[in-house]
Amino acid sequence: MKEFDIIVFGGTGYTGIHVVREMFLTSKLEAQSWALAGRSADKMRNVLQTVAAETGVNDYSDVGVIVANVDDIDSIEKMCVMAKLLINCVGPYYLWGRQVVEACLAANTHYLDISGEPLFMEQMEADYHEKAEELGLVISSACGFDSVPADVGVRYVQTNFPGTLTSIETYVNARVGDRGFSVHLPTFQCVVNGFKNRPSLIKFRKERKLSKVPKFGAPFHPKSGVWRENGLFCSPFAGSDRSVIVRTQRYLHEKGLAVPAQAGVYMSFQSTALFLYLCVFGVFFLILVNTKFGRFLLLKYPKIFTLGLVSAEGATPEQIEQASFSVTLKGRGYSGATEGDPDVTVEGIVSGPDPGYVSCSRFVTQAAYSVLKHGPRNVGVLTPGAMLDIPDYVERLQKRGITFQITKTSTKASTE
Repeated sequence: MKEFDIIVFGGTGYTGIHVVREMFLTSKLEAQSWALAGRSADKMRNVLQTVAAETGVNDYSDVGVIVANVDDIDSIEKMCVMAKLLINCVGPYYLWGRQVVEACLAANTHYLDISGEPLFMEQMEADYHEKAEELGLVISSACGFDSVPADVGVRYVQTNFPGTLTSIETYVNARVGDRGFSVHLPTFQCVVNGFKNRPSLIKFRKERKLSKVPKFGAPFHPKSGVWRENGLFCSPFAGSDRSVIVRTQRYLHEKGLAVPAQAGVYMSFQSTALFLYLCVFGVFFLILVNTKFGRFLLLKYPKIFTLGLVSAEGATPEQIEQASFSVTLKGRGYSGATEGDPDVTVEGIVSGPDPGYVSCSRFVTQAAYSVLKHGPRNVGVLTPGAMLDIPDYVERLQKRGITFQITKTSTKASTE
C-alpha cells in the first residue's frame, strides 16, 4: 500500500512552488493524498505554509514532507516507494533524471516530469520503455510547456478531425506585458546544455536506427527561414516540441491507433520589437553556445551575455501575471482516401496564462490527476500525447483556464 497518491519532488524550486500551488487548488476539488519532497524540511514547510495561505487552505496537516536528495540514492528509493505517482521538478534532467526514473521503476511508481531535453527523453525511452510497459507504468517527460500545448494540441486536432489528419503546423506565440520577462537561470542552463548535447543526440539517434515514420497524403515540407503570416513574423521553433510530436505519432502508428501526421513547428511574434530583439539575441547566443568558452560565459554571467533576458531571480510576480501564450494549429488531411490534394483543413488553438510557470504547473499536475483518476491510455516510456486520455485531460485543463478550441473547419466543397 502506497502512503501517498502523488509526491512532488523539488517543490521548493521556482517551478516546483507553482506545482505546489496547483496541487493545493486541485486537491480542494479532488481528494488525493500528496507530499512534498526535497532537500530541506524547513524550506518545504515554509513553502507549504506560504502557498496554503495564498490559496486559502487552512489545514494542510495531511500533506507529507519527505527529505530526499538526488545525490543520495537511498533517499530517492525510499521516496519513490511511498508514491503511486511522482512529479519530478528537479533538473537538469540529463544530470539528475535517470536515477529518479530507475527508482520509480523499482518501486512500481508512475513518473512525470517537465523536461524539455530530447537526449534525456529519448535515452529513457530506449533504455526503459519495455520494462515500464511490462510493469504497467507510465514514464513521461515533456509534461510542462515543453511540450503539452503542441503535442496534446496535435492530438486534440487529430481526434476532432473529420477524416484523416496527415499534416499539421503549430505556431507558438508567447506574449509578455509592459514589465517584460525574465528567464530563470536553471531553465537557461537546460537550454545551453541542450545545445551542447546536440552532437550526442544526433549520434544517439543514428545508433538507434529507428525506422522513419511513414508519410501519408500530399508531400509536406516544413517551412524554414523567416516569413510573415497573418501579420506576424514567423520562424522555425528550435525547442523539443517537434521531437515529442514525432515520438507520439510514431507510437500511435506502430500500435495501429492512428495514421501519423507530419508536423512543422514554428514560433510567431506579436511584437516586431520582440522579434528583432530575439533575432539579435539568437545570433549572439548561437555564436557563444557553440564553443566551450562561450558556454562558460553564458552560464557564469547569464544576465550580461543574454542581454538581460536571464537572471538568477527569474520572472517577477508582475511579469508572470502579464504573460500568456497561444499555440495555433493548422491541420490538413482527407475526408476519404489519403490520395491527391488534401480536401479538409482544420484550425485550432491552445491558449492560457503564463507558459513558463503557471500553465506549466497546470499541465503536469492535471496530467498526474488524469493518470491516477482516469488511468493512462497507454503505458511505457511515452510522450503526453501518447499516454494520456486526451478527452479527460483536455477537460481538466479547460477547468483550470487552459483553452483548447477548434476554430475553423473547411472542405473543398464547403466552408463553415
